[in-house]
Amino acid sequence: MKQKNSLIIKYLPADYKDCFWEKITNKPNVSVQELFDLMFIQYPKWVSWLLKLRDFIVKPLGIKASKSFKELIIEQNSHEIILGTKDKHLTFYVSISCFEVNRNEQIASITTLVKYNNILGKVYFIAIWIFHKFIVYRLLKRAIRKCDKLNSKRVY
Repeated sequence: MKQKNSLIIKYLPADYKDCFWEKITNKPNVSVQELFDLMFIQYPKWVSWLLKLRDFIVKPLGIKASKSFKELIIEQNSHEIILGTKDKHLTFYVSISCFEVNRNEQIASITTLVKYNNILGKVYFIAIWIFHKFIVYRLLKRAIRKCDKLNSKRVY
């Protein structure tokens, strides 16, 4: 799901792109910062283990080790956060957005763009593509579930 004035548009074209989105209904508005924190700061231990395994496997290939997701933020506004990094093999950008559709409805989305800088970048991404899709989708679904708990604890 692409919003008209999304920040991610300026990072196109890409060799690979995907987008996952979920509707948030009948809940108080969730900010993009809350969504980011739920997805990338408070992520489950199994994601941490997979990132450590990935770093161990790719280190000999010269692919950069994982950084804190906060360190990867390159741009943001009130409804979208862009993460990104470039190395000699590939460049990627991720958009996390949360925008209001109508009074009691928001769309939360995560979009990934990948540009291959050489053949190793393409081979690497092909190897992790299925894990990427699985993890990103699960993180978004988990964040939406956590929003329910977050909203039930808010005082109005």
